[in-house]
This record gives sequence, structure tokens and C-alpha cells, in this order.
Amino acid sequence: MDLKGLVAALLQQSRFSQRELCDRTGLSKDQLSRTFSRKRPVELREALTLVDAADMPARAAITLALFERPDLAVEWSRSGMSEFLETLIRELPEAMLAELGDGIDRVNPRWGKLAARFVAQRIAHHVQEIIDREEEIAEFKPNASRAMG
Repeated sequence: MDLKGLVAALLQQSRFSQRELCDRTGLSKDQLSRTFSRKRPVELREALTLVDAADMPARAAITLALFERPDLAVEWSRSGMSEFLETLIRELPEAMLAELGDGIDRVNPRWGKLAARFVAQRIAHHVQEIIDREEEIAEFKPNASRAMG
């Protein structure tokens, strides 16, 4: 999927009608129609603007597409995962600088894949803890009446 295909897929999934998208993006009805049908070329800056106007995490979607995962860009746009990824990417450089300081030049590029797996495992563990807590709360049944002694 190329950039114009990704933009078309994301715009079509947005919660806005075509009329609302025209108002939000500044495109005419014809331009938007050609964007939807992938007949209109889209530059990177415009793609960011259009997807952002559709109230979707544009940078995460385009980043996934750049790493040849446009399927995830579209799928994750339906959940909070795309917004999570965008926040992670935005915050990671500062977090890395703060944690590594002068040691940043000692990071081995080969560690990237393992670091990604570690982060994903930590997130999965955290999500499972939240699910477990929610289930415990749902199963909790307080004593309806207290025995008075």
C-alpha cells in the first residue's frame, strides 16, 4: 500500500462524513473523492495534515507505513494502539537522553530488536495486570449485611 492508499484507507475509517472531512481538510468534494479512490497524489506533509484532520494519529500511521506495515497502520487506527505508538515515538528520544545521558553513544544497534521485545512484554504484563484487577473488582461482592454483635 502506498501513501495515497494509506491516506484513503484511514480517511474512509474516520468517524467523519465526507462533507465534514471536506470542511476539516479544506479539500473540495472532488479532491476528497479522488483521494478516496487513490487517483489523487498525496505528499507526505499533506498526508499528515489530512489524517490529523480526520482525528487519527497521523504520525504513527505513517511511521508504520514507512516500516512496511500499512496493514497495522489501518488496523491500529481502530484502537488506542496507534495513539499509544505515536506517544511512545514522540516521548522516546527524551526518555533515552534522560536515562542514558553520556552513555547514549554506547548503545549497540543490535539491541533494538531485543529492546522492542522487552518493551512489548512489559506492556503485555501491565495490560494483563489491569485485566486481572478489573476481573477481581467485578467478582467482588461486599457483604450485604453486617452481623451486629
